[in-house]
Amino acid sequence: MNREIFVVDDNVDYQFLFFRLLKELDRPCTVKFFENAKACHQHLELLKMNKPKDLPSLIVTDLHMPGMNGLHLLKLLKSEGKSTGLPVYDTPVVVMTSYLSDQQVQQCYKAGANAVIIKPIDSLLMKTTVQSICNFWVDRVN
Repeated sequence: MNREIFVVDDNVDYQFLFFRLLKELDRPCTVKFFENAKACHQHLELLKMNKPKDLPSLIVTDLHMPGMNGLHLLKLLKSEGKSTGLPVYDTPVVVMTSYLSDQQVQQCYKAGANAVIIKPIDSLLMKTTVQSICNFWVDRVN
């Protein structure tokens, strides 16, 4: 796997912030943004068929998006990877969202999420959170 992160979020302001914070890391990663879960899933399907070595080191997805939501994406990735034995099953998935209920947290973990995090409102806390996610998940697999 390479040091690439897929970020799935329909909020372009959040995408910009995440990109800016990733550039401040000691070991920056490349990042691909997807405005919805369906686009990310389609891209991963192409990678699995054509370039499985180019799968991301980490997927960070919002939970609440129109159409296919983050939970549906998570279920697809983990169930497809498990049934096919492809490495996407091993790709860490972090659900990072603005709000969620205890039931949604349980659903995410049951579907295979590696972490479930509330998006911090404070910019310094957001920076620390993004750094922690990358330091733990991306550096762990490379």
